[in-house]
Amino acid sequence: MWALGSEPLDPADRWPDRALVHTITEFSAPGARVMLLGWPAPVTRGALRIVEPDTAAALSTIGELGRHGLDTPTDRTLHEEPVDLVVASLLADHLDPIAAAEHITALATEVLAMGGLLVVFSRCRHSDSGVLFDPAGPVVAAAQAADLLYLQHIIAAPISGQTVTATPAPAPSGNTRHTVAHTDVFVFLQPAHG
Repeated sequence: MWALGSEPLDPADRWPDRALVHTITEFSAPGARVMLLGWPAPVTRGALRIVEPDTAAALSTIGELGRHGLDTPTDRTLHEEPVDLVVASLLADHLDPIAAAEHITALATEVLAMGGLLVVFSRCRHSDSGVLFDPAGPVVAAAQAADLLYLQHIIAAPISGQTVTATPAPAPSGNTRHTVAHTDVFVFLQPAHG
């Protein structure tokens, strides 16, 4: 378990700073190439790419930690030097956890160096109609189907004393809602083949 301070998590934050910093310092060395993969992917208009402000802030954090930050690969970056660490976020609302997991796993395996790591942030959530979306199973299945080795599942949560600090419950709407208490952090290894 990673203790992330005492402030509750922001359910809308795709790149929670405390979890991102912990991931970068735990799983990469200074000078490492670190790529962020968000879902949905950045919008592209010809050669112009629109990077979301939260992704730009996360890339800045990576730079402040002495790593080289990259965002979602393009045709140009697919042929550059492999990356040491891919951090993927499935924390944004998504309707299809299977498609999201397959998308980030496929991109990660194309850019990861042998011995590189894929770290995925995810959490359960309910849709507006009350359906529970849990990307954990699809993430593990997609990574294993891509021959990545499943190393660990970390619970990252804010702690106050000895209690997990959950987000405040939303106003009752008549639908079942999930209270966000932690972020799941999955770690996979791109094994060296040969």
